[in-house]
Amino acid sequence: MKFYEATYIVHSALQEGRLNDIIESVNSSVKTAGGEILYSDNWGRKKLSYMIEKQKYGTYVFCQFKIADASKTQILNTEFNLNPNILRGLIVNIDETDILEKNNEVEDDKSAKDVKNSESQNVENEKKEDKKLEKSDEDKISDNSDKSTDSENEDKEE
Repeated sequence: MKFYEATYIVHSALQEGRLNDIIESVNSSVKTAGGEILYSDNWGRKKLSYMIEKQKYGTYVFCQFKIADASKTQILNTEFNLNPNILRGLIVNIDETDILEKNNEVEDDKSAKDVKNSESQNVENEKKEDKKLEKSDEDKISDNSDKSTDSENEDKEE
């Protein structure tokens, strides 16, 4: 199997529902060609470097897939060319090691949440320690003030 990534630019004026339909049609084209979508990501609306079909902005969509027969990528190129809502498309051959995985992102999100949780716990622990230190400082100050008032009282008695 060969691995590919496709980046295509969709007309920016499309509503979210229609954009999802176009993404789904591209994904189904890959599946009908005997491929499998490995990763897909919507990069969002961005300004184009130059006008394409009188458009200054476009919505970038990125996907990675695998297909057994390299000649089947022509089906996807045809989809890019015939769909009037797709401004441009590019398919590039990649190595298996270049594939991005959603599982890694989920694990990264979990580890990021764990880090945030541990950081918040550390902050809470630091706050507790600060409160303890403040209390002990207050106790020391009150002890010192008690001693000083005691010594003042002793001075007055003499």
